[in-house]
Amino acid sequence: EEVIFTLIGVICGHDLPPLKEKPSVAARRYKFLRQSISVTGIGSPTFGAAVEATHCIFDMFQRQFEEGALHVWETPSDQSHPTLLMSNRYLTPRRDALHMEHIPFEAEVDPHGYLESMIKDGYIHGEENNVEYYTQSIKEGKKIFVKSGPQSFRKGDIVEVQVSFVVVPLKEQRYKMMGVLHAIALLDTSFSQEATRKRSMTATIPRTTVVSLKRKVGYETEGQKKKANMDVDE
Repeated sequence: EEVIFTLIGVICGHDLPPLKEKPSVAARRYKFLRQSISVTGIGSPTFGAAVEATHCIFDMFQRQFEEGALHVWETPSDQSHPTLLMSNRYLTPRRDALHMEHIPFEAEVDPHGYLESMIKDGYIHGEENNVEYYTQSIKEGKKIFVKSGPQSFRKGDIVEVQVSFVVVPLKEQRYKMMGVLHAIALLDTSFSQEATRKRSMTATIPRTTVVSLKRKVGYETEGQKKKANMDVDE
């Protein structure tokens, strides 16, 4: 059974839908099209422990292969802080998912139908490809999760991410561990909003002024019966 991990971090990079135009690549390369998000802890001990846990997962995986066959797991730095990259491909070749049912793309994910139009070329958007998006809200003193769209997320937002780790084959008997993105929940936008406000103020300041200027997948929404409690550490 697939294990889903949750971690909280700050968005330091993302490539989320919707697509602005249909990718001009050959149909055989549709399987490489992905959405992704990178998060960092900006020195948070909890996030540091999460990064360390990914290295432990890598150590367990590499014991299943010949020495050196599994590509080294990397957690690149952003402003000297480690980051984690998670992604999920939009489509899976139908030949690799014969028993998987197609899940139509939601309107906020594929408003122009670019991704859905690729299905006819021998692909499927199944449960393993589906990424869910939420926003945390407060109602009657309780935290709830409300379904949202991928356009809600900005660099600097604090999010909770649900991710699993898998090993995928490369060329010449080489393999790579990847973090597979399953869900993103927006927890706090105050930092990204403050950064936007500062950029806006800077743009209006005269040039003579100097200004110094960062598996259960998903969440239970209101009205759903809770099967398990999830603590969200802000």
